[in-house]
Amino acid sequence: MNSIFRKRNPDVEALFEKAGKKSKVMCVAFDYAKKSHTCVVCDGDGRQLRGRFDIDNNRKGLKFLLGIVVGLCRKHCIKREHVFCGGEDCGSYAFNFIHALVSRGFLVIGINTKQAKMERENSIASTDLIDTIGVAGMMIKMRGRTIGEATENVHGLKRLRRQRGSILKAYTASSHRLYRIVDELFLGFLSYECSGITPFSRASLWLMSERFSVSEIHSRQKPSMVRKLREFNLKDPEGAADKLKSLSETALPPPEAMIPALQRSLHEELNVYCMLSSSKKNLDTDIAKQLASTPGAMLTTIPGISLRWAPGLYVELGDPLRRRNVHSMAALGGIVPRVKQTGGPSKSAVVGHRRKGCSSFLKHILMSGAVSLSQYGHPEIREAYQFDDESGRDARTRLAQKLLRLSLHIIEHQTFYLPPSLHTNGTRDKIREYYLKMWPKVLIKWRDNGAILEAVAEGTPLRKWRDMAQELYDIELSLKSPQHRRKKS
Repeated sequence: MNSIFRKRNPDVEALFEKAGKKSKVMCVAFDYAKKSHTCVVCDGDGRQLRGRFDIDNNRKGLKFLLGIVVGLCRKHCIKREHVFCGGEDCGSYAFNFIHALVSRGFLVIGINTKQAKMERENSIASTDLIDTIGVAGMMIKMRGRTIGEATENVHGLKRLRRQRGSILKAYTASSHRLYRIVDELFLGFLSYECSGITPFSRASLWLMSERFSVSEIHSRQKPSMVRKLREFNLKDPEGAADKLKSLSETALPPPEAMIPALQRSLHEELNVYCMLSSSKKNLDTDIAKQLASTPGAMLTTIPGISLRWAPGLYVELGDPLRRRNVHSMAALGGIVPRVKQTGGPSKSAVVGHRRKGCSSFLKHILMSGAVSLSQYGHPEIREAYQFDDESGRDARTRLAQKLLRLSLHIIEHQTFYLPPSLHTNGTRDKIREYYLKMWPKVLIKWRDNGAILEAVAEGTPLRKWRDMAQELYDIELSLKSPQHRRKKS
């Protein structure tokens, strides 16, 4: 029978049900800290089985805790499988301790800090003991999210995504600093319309690394500059050289005394920029290779969802232990408005603004993915977006909600994306034609990120779907991506 309390943790509910009585359930509540954790043990009715004690955040402390749990289970006739642990969402210092409990078969619950605060007996004071009792109250109410092995599998990919975000932020900041320095040395150089060279392309980086200034560019010989620019595969090296020469004649130079300091600053900042650029590229490849073996690889079959957005969607939605129904996930992502209805059934509901208390990561990936779909998605999705926009609706939010439903369905069923028209009245021939058209485009996404071999390896979701589609639709889907000559400027 389904519970009316949708926010309860189903794993904890199942544990209480198997135990039969609340007194046969043991709750081990923690207040995590870097050096030692505060712990309180009670049963499912809230009766204290052991008062406050501290556990060192190391192997010795873990062994001490396991000894206490075994002793209390023996004393109160509680089975080990009816013991579960919990604590507030914490920093990285407690991750290894939580992993040790999970690997030993314990059910571990993560409690939202704000919700745990509401369970404290004292709303003014805050101590380790008061905080731990608040956690125990949430555990008895069967709230919180499960932390398990599946969570850890997704957690590695999430860590890489978070690290990429930090590097991307530093990479963007470095490019902004380069703009400021270059504007002092040679105003207009980082504008394609003025210089004829794409900013931060290989040719642009080469020019900035060679004693860069207005006078240096002006003194360069045009034939040697054209010859070097041609090595970087510029479409029009002669035109770019002419624009650079013309710009160097009109740009105002900086003071002579400042040029050495600016060139030194530019040199050091270029080293930082190139290092961050290389790190970002390597992380993108590693993320793609890890995603290839997960159900999230099927998200790349959605037109407009590249390997820039697919890992983020899978990280936020793919964990089966954290996944809820569509409405709950939409509320978590902050893409549905507040609704208030009171005064009886005759009173209509009042729709408010979207809530600010949401997962910023999930909201960002859904809204950014919706923008990508509106620009590069399937024509049917783009037409629906344009219709909503012209009708005065919040088109981007509606598309984000649609992306959420699509992503959850594709991750759960590991299926290839089909446009709505083929879902409703698509014939076998039309579906075959669609698969033959879209399969090479999916392979190109993986090829461009250096992970095509991992994506089509034996046993991966994409490979399993490809083998199934070949058998059902009598088609030949190649494992080699189309070869395109792509010139890099």
